[in-house]
Amino acid sequence: MAESVPQLSDRPIGDGRIGIIDIGSNSIRLVIYDQQKRSPVPIYNEKVMCALGKALAATGTLNPEGVDLARAALKRFLAMGNNMGIASLHVMATAAIRDARDGQAFARYLEDTYRINVDIISGKKEARLGAHGVCASMYRPQGITGDLGGGSIELVNVEDGEIRDHASLPLGSLRMIDESKGDRDKLRKLVEKRFAELTWMEDTAVANFYAIGGSFRALARMHMTAGNYPLHILHEYKVDARKFLDFARDIAAMPEGRLEKFPGAAPRRVPALPGAAIVLEHIIAHARPDHIVFSTSGIREGYLYEKLPPAVRSQDGLLASCTEFATKGGRSTSYANELFTWMYPLLDKESEKERRLRLAFCLLSDIALHIHPEYRAPWAFHRILQSALTGLTHRERVKLSLALYHRYQFKLRDEWAALKLLKSGDREWARLVGSAANLAYHVCGSIAGNLHNTSFVIEKNELLLQLSGAMQDVLGDAVKRRMDGVREAWKEYGF
Repeated sequence: MAESVPQLSDRPIGDGRIGIIDIGSNSIRLVIYDQQKRSPVPIYNEKVMCALGKALAATGTLNPEGVDLARAALKRFLAMGNNMGIASLHVMATAAIRDARDGQAFARYLEDTYRINVDIISGKKEARLGAHGVCASMYRPQGITGDLGGGSIELVNVEDGEIRDHASLPLGSLRMIDESKGDRDKLRKLVEKRFAELTWMEDTAVANFYAIGGSFRALARMHMTAGNYPLHILHEYKVDARKFLDFARDIAAMPEGRLEKFPGAAPRRVPALPGAAIVLEHIIAHARPDHIVFSTSGIREGYLYEKLPPAVRSQDGLLASCTEFATKGGRSTSYANELFTWMYPLLDKESEKERRLRLAFCLLSDIALHIHPEYRAPWAFHRILQSALTGLTHRERVKLSLALYHRYQFKLRDEWAALKLLKSGDREWARLVGSAANLAYHVCGSIAGNLHNTSFVIEKNELLLQLSGAMQDVLGDAVKRRMDGVREAWKEYGF
């Protein structure tokens, strides 16, 4: 049965821009989002590496140099928030502030000096927020999330957005460096000891492990670079866990001198890479995930997600974003809904995930109308390929981009590297969906209320277009040529 396009746009829940300052063990980051809604867009993002948690395991106190850097960073971040006219500000602090003997005092100093509220979140809450960050930006996550910060790693079992078991282990990147003193054998024993305390993750055999945090992202970037991966987007970069295990073991054993020269390695992350790799080794061994999926969404996105009303939180983030695309262009979702239903006879064999992707496509189908006709197809392809849309796997991102290309151009003129991520049947689906939308445009001009007078009919394995009433007058060469294209794509798709 056909699904329908959501009738509500991704409307803001609150007015104005929202600022979040995250005071972590390794860095302090300011992110400013456009509005509180299902899929908020980060419009400003800056971090300062303060290393507040450096040597915390040995001294029990915050790093004095980091404290000075944190004060300066916070002063600048508050000024930036004021300059950008944020309507609300949320300041949160994680492991370093909650674990240090002087953490509470430093938080009070910040509150008194800058007249702000600092929310020192517990390990349990940090774990939940990280998991909800994944739920906010990925479609129906299944598996375990792991947020590796400077002072701890938060692990959560999630099923379709519902949080099950969780844990916070003192295995942050700075803490591992401090406690191991650069000794890899000591580091490995430390990780083994911490994971031995975790019983619920033993032999769980989950579908995915969702890796959150800068050190995990650094490993992902190195892996992407080493494999010449064709899409430079870290969010939802997905790898086979067993194959990645070999890579993690190599990184865990590699001297820092070689790590610094490894393609894609960030020099400031190098000291933390062996620890992150060993942690991943243990997660793969204990949870036995099929895949590792890297996430750029974490506690900040989870913080906003939790503030949404339940009805909004339950919406599909991808479709909410695409709805916003459509409505910002001055269009309603009515035509997208009609287009989606009208296409259904062509694609009765498509999967549930393909139907969802087609919903997104229908909302975006007129995205390039303001572009010069000669450039619409490649522009539409790259606009979605390089967009900040979430809730898409990399394969789905390329598939959606290609469908939008074919919305404006039947024949593919370029063979972009990202197309390598497609699998069998993806190209045929994209060309059929795009060609059908192109035909619809030449039948009704993307105006709602007309497509119901046209329909696809299959007679003796032949695809026909029926026009009724006044719509019969639109039949002409432009429609006939595009119907020929749809018929060709339909046969290739495998009716």
